[in-house]
Amino acid sequence: MNSGIQSSSPASADDDGDTVGSEAYDTLAPLPEDILLRRDESDEIDVDEVDEEALINPSNTGSTAASNNSNSDAPPIDTRRTSHSGRPIFPVRHPTKEDMSQAKKLLTYLQNKHGFVIPDRGNLDDQSVLWKEGRPDYTIADLHYFLGKTTNHPRGSVELFVENFIKTWEMEATHKEFYQWNTVDQCAYEVCSNGGKVFDSQEAPWVGNYNWLLSSCEPDTWDSTKETFESSHGKFRYAFPEGFPFEVLQVFSGPPNVSFTWRHWAVFSGEFEGNQGTGETINMTGFGVVTLNDDLKAKRIDIYFDPTSFLDVLRGKAQYRDGKDRGVAFGDPIAGGLDAVASMMAAIELDDDDEDSDEDGAKVKGISTSGLATDERKGAATGRSGSRCPFSGTSM
Repeated sequence: MNSGIQSSSPASADDDGDTVGSEAYDTLAPLPEDILLRRDESDEIDVDEVDEEALINPSNTGSTAASNNSNSDAPPIDTRRTSHSGRPIFPVRHPTKEDMSQAKKLLTYLQNKHGFVIPDRGNLDDQSVLWKEGRPDYTIADLHYFLGKTTNHPRGSVELFVENFIKTWEMEATHKEFYQWNTVDQCAYEVCSNGGKVFDSQEAPWVGNYNWLLSSCEPDTWDSTKETFESSHGKFRYAFPEGFPFEVLQVFSGPPNVSFTWRHWAVFSGEFEGNQGTGETINMTGFGVVTLNDDLKAKRIDIYFDPTSFLDVLRGKAQYRDGKDRGVAFGDPIAGGLDAVASMMAAIELDDDDEDSDEDGAKVKGISTSGLATDERKGAATGRSGSRCPFSGTSM
């Protein structure tokens, strides 16, 4: 039951999930625009960096390459948010239409290239759900999950089931009122962090995941009695504008007592309690045990990890090596991480005219869907196939 927190250099594997956080945007706390760094013409720009960005996509980059080239017929400069390195930022909160359009194309590209599967978080189109702050959109969260994950579990595997279960549970804990959660046994539900206080179904949904997960900390590190659901979530959304992805690393036992190791990661480009991040990637690992009933609903969730080291990094009190010597838990991202986004955008034909369309109008670049049954075509378009999720009924 080892756990660890590591910090790597900027523009490495980055961001989407929750065993300790929320992957998707919501409006529980405002996010200052100055956290999402913008480049304007007054910034100092490296000439080589400008040329590279201009080659990638001159109509969408936030660089000034187009305006500095008097012979260029490039469109007007876009005000796209960029990091200090010039990398395009895909924020999970308040994304632009351009953010969403490019994120969807990058998702398709990564599905086709690596065989990635879009996470299943239940039925987000259920009209009966009374969302706390509106229906969540996980498009950009899924992109960051794809970019940073180090594992690629086979369709129908117990690992993929557990990963989707945790992601669905996290979605419900963040965005739904407790009586509408489908992932838990509402009469028996309880949670515990590091063998400390047990939170039951009357308290856990009310205090929020961050508070019960950090409840084992000393009060001077994190005082859960002084934080609300909203304030605790707000702090981490300020710190991680591009989200907080989650992946299951390895499953050691299946239902009814599911035990597994996990990894969370995020780009610390925002601010945490006055400490401004510099774009480094924060890695966190831990161990979990979920006890399920006969209907595959959680009766109890136990999580083990090192919260103090995690918070010390965010407060600027500690710095860790990149963790490459820790093995699979800190392996290289399959897709190359955020530092590979530029090359991906250069490789993708962003014009819809170059995409293949099946007879139902589903555009799937690089996948032939002719001759497939309707359900199979939908599976090819979404990257889902195999067994069905017990919470949404969709293919995994």
